Amino acid sequence: MKTAGHAGRGGHVGRGRRGAHGARAGRAGLAGRGARWTAALTLLPALLGTAACGSTGTGAEAGEAVYGRPLAEQFRAATDATRQAGTARFTSTLTYGTAAGEAVQSTKGRQDYAAGTALATLSLAVDKDFPESSAAFLGQPGTTAEHTLATAADDVYFRNDARSDWLRYTPAAVTGLGEPTSALSAHAAGDAAPYSGTLADLVPRTVPRQALQRNADGSRTYRVTALAEAAADLLPPGLHTGESDWGAEPVRLTVRLDTEGRLAEATADLGPILTGLHKSKVLTGVTSLRASYAAGAYGDPVPYRLPGKDGAGVEDAGTVLAPVASLKRGRCGATDTGLGTVAVVRPVDCAERHDIRVFAQTAVDRTFPGEQTAKDGNDFAEEQCGRAYAAAPREWQRDGRPAGRFAFTGSSSVNVSVGETTQTSVTGEFTCYVVTS
Repeated sequence: MKTAGHAGRGGHVGRGRRGAHGARAGRAGLAGRGARWTAALTLLPALLGTAACGSTGTGAEAGEAVYGRPLAEQFRAATDATRQAGTARFTSTLTYGTAAGEAVQSTKGRQDYAAGTALATLSLAVDKDFPESSAAFLGQPGTTAEHTLATAADDVYFRNDARSDWLRYTPAAVTGLGEPTSALSAHAAGDAAPYSGTLADLVPRTVPRQALQRNADGSRTYRVTALAEAAADLLPPGLHTGESDWGAEPVRLTVRLDTEGRLAEATADLGPILTGLHKSKVLTGVTSLRASYAAGAYGDPVPYRLPGKDGAGVEDAGTVLAPVASLKRGRCGATDTGLGTVAVVRPVDCAERHDIRVFAQTAVDRTFPGEQTAKDGNDFAEEQCGRAYAAAPREWQRDGRPAGRFAFTGSSSVNVSVGETTQTSVTGEFTCYVVTS
């Protein structure tokens, strides 16, 4: 007997017994329906500046270390020259374009290459006319939200606002809480920079092969291409769908190095990545996708203190958070995790501020004759959660926002077994809950 299968994704909103499909919950991304960003800090003020490493030498010497190398080696050399500058300011953007408006994710911060640390403010602005079908993966149309991230080697810290403690995501917490934490762990310090997930990561993975353009100020401009699959790493992890066919069309980048050979600017048309996303019914209303990165103020002192040294408290995410699938019937959770998903929450007493209340954990296990790959666990989960919602205490139902609606999150798989008879099995685990704020 041989089996074949594919994984399904859960996270719909229902109404009563028969719910209309709505925003997907449980996807790690910028913002989920049950986990909205709240107002946050801007960059923390400096009490003590961090001494920065000096320049690698005069402009001519530094430039020669990059531009004196063979063309194919210059981006690797530029990454080294950038790190040797010691510190830098950076801005990174992802712009999702539609016929009705844009959603712009912007990251602004400072990083210390020698210490392997960074502090940045992330903002997401969604135009009021941005399509709801695509906004479900990003954020509510007509809203702007911010939060603050810090990185220190393999650790990533998240903070909602100046009144809250920092949440520290260590490698152990990431392993324990699973894939949803990739929304933050993707920004941990990497080989190219202390803050990952920007075009600065992609540039050294490309190879310039055409003659470069030398600008009047001594900087150099390159035009290169990258595999769409490699460029897809720039997307928030919640948009990764498991789609292996990103298309054959390459992603085109324009890169500018400054007079000393350090990365100054990079832009990319990520349109080819939309091919794979649209195949998986993700961001179907988005017609353009662009990325940009700019860096400067190399060698300037870093004006921040890291979490634990800035006077704020630090909580271990691995201790205070839990998978929503582990919450028993009637338990409540807060979504102030920075993960943009309800798949991982902070368990809290329902008398305290909470964002969701779990009213059931349910398993899907159905078998059908023949090959029926169109079957999906979400429909069965909605049906089962609908029955559990109808039987839930009235108090729990009234707690939901909007009234009369429920949601569920989880995953399912479809397996086709071929032997004497062919059968299709649909299995999955789902959490049924109401959104309370």
